[in-house]
Amino acid sequence: MSGISKLASGSRVAIVGGGIAGAGLAASLLFNGRARGVALDVRVYAGGTEERTAPPALLTPECRSRLAALGCRIPPEWRTHELRGVEIISQGERELLPCAPGGLWVVDGWPQGEGGLDLVRQVLSTAASSQGARFVNRNVERVERQAPAPDAPTAVRNAGPLVVRAQGSGERFHAVALAAGAGPLLGDAFFKGFRPAPSMPAVQARLKGAMVGRELMPVARLWVSPLPAVDALFLIPGAGSVYALAFGAAVTPADLCQVLMMAARDGLLEEGFEVAALETTRLPYGPGRTLVAPGQLVVGPAAFGHPLQVGLSETLASCSRAAVALLDGSLDAPSLERRYVRDGLGELMEDAAAGARAVSWLRRAGKRAPAAFVAARAKHTLGGVYGGGVLGLSAPTPLSLLAAARWAGVREVVGSWLRTPMEPVPTMVPEVEPDLYYVVDDDADTREALTLLLESTGARVVSFADELALFCAVARRPPTAILLDVVLHWVDGLRLCEGLKQHPLTRDTRVLVMSGLNRPHVRQRALDAGAEAFLPKPVNPDRLLCQLTGRVPEPVDNTPAVARPASVGPFGEDRYAS
Repeated sequence: MSGISKLASGSRVAIVGGGIAGAGLAASLLFNGRARGVALDVRVYAGGTEERTAPPALLTPECRSRLAALGCRIPPEWRTHELRGVEIISQGERELLPCAPGGLWVVDGWPQGEGGLDLVRQVLSTAASSQGARFVNRNVERVERQAPAPDAPTAVRNAGPLVVRAQGSGERFHAVALAAGAGPLLGDAFFKGFRPAPSMPAVQARLKGAMVGRELMPVARLWVSPLPAVDALFLIPGAGSVYALAFGAAVTPADLCQVLMMAARDGLLEEGFEVAALETTRLPYGPGRTLVAPGQLVVGPAAFGHPLQVGLSETLASCSRAAVALLDGSLDAPSLERRYVRDGLGELMEDAAAGARAVSWLRRAGKRAPAAFVAARAKHTLGGVYGGGVLGLSAPTPLSLLAAARWAGVREVVGSWLRTPMEPVPTMVPEVEPDLYYVVDDDADTREALTLLLESTGARVVSFADELALFCAVARRPPTAILLDVVLHWVDGLRLCEGLKQHPLTRDTRVLVMSGLNRPHVRQRALDAGAEAFLPKPVNPDRLLCQLTGRVPEPVDNTPAVARPASVGPFGEDRYAS
């Protein structure tokens, strides 16, 4: 590489990704370079789209030590919020994994300020900038390998053959590192044959009003396999909100919202929460392959990781090991592979693979999953050299959890062959309130018209513009029946009907599904979901009342007609008829 085999004074290094991994690598390179008497020119390029949901950061003692070693000043306010533990939930079983005092800090400033990961990134960026790193607000499109022309000026020849193309510009560097997270990556545009860490779809959200009248949750929660499409749900308390993260191979925003409704119904989350921010993302799901090329390497979640790895220890460890590999080892691919991947990341990559495999076994373990965490923690009380436990704890390690989860999964599968499934009976089922009806529709005119129609018969009506409160309301105060629209804001009514019918507290509630999509397949899906009847819109009031009460009431003159569309009410009447 233009006469250099490792980074020397004057070498130029580009880092693609301005997040925690990018800023951490920049700080590690400059800190270690200065200790070796090597002055580097480090540029950090933006890593793509920013996440708006702004997750909190969980800092272990090992994380805080690594940050301090890089010259990061820990703000005193970061000490104000500590977790007492992590609660594991699966099929009604719960176990609490306690944290040592001061063991796990939740760093967060959302919604008044920024999320915890943003705050940690700012501290790392400040430390890197103070040592000479330059942050470039341009997204990288590709990295090219070009040999300089023989007659090029000496300065150009010494700049190296790696060219970073970023929004129309092109600059030469001796080494390039990718630290762009587990989302969309450069792929072959970084180097030919690059295979990053596999990733899994996830949905994250911020919940406001989830702790009204109470202090912040003292524990984080991990709910294993709450829905078929959701491998697990995280609930992590922040500064003024709760951060929710659901992941699974087919997870959708509607899945997350439905699981949040279930969590509130089961007391895992405060009732009356509001989804203030929601977006899709991706989580690393194991170790990557082909992580190095001549003068190029990958750090952070783009290189390895698993969904139960909620701390930053592993990411910061990969940054320090990448810096040492670039400074002390050769820049050719075999040397980087040996120094960085095999010798540096070996233990981390092994843990990433074990953590990813453990998730699937935890799903199979069912109600034995919480006990598997306890058994794994008792077997191994200490994490690895980098503090590599799962869930931000020092123990259990991913390897010990995989062994315990596999054993629990096998026992659960074998046990299911030998026993008759028995559903737990709720300790107390509230009585149905006669003449109480729930109307769930995001259209205000429809809610008002249905409410007035039912109230004209002497019934009491509670209408819902936001379906997120429905599960809690039905479980606490069962109505005579629910009028449920199909098209809602967060979760479609067919899924909600199915969810109501699957829970022992709400399965006997009568549900009537309404929809303007009067198609045979929609009708059949509603009946298959457990609906008592399917009512096409505009709803026929006589048919509705007959279905609910078994009798057709006398016409009511003061029943208002509400436009849908401009001249037709929700019951099909002409608004302007004389």
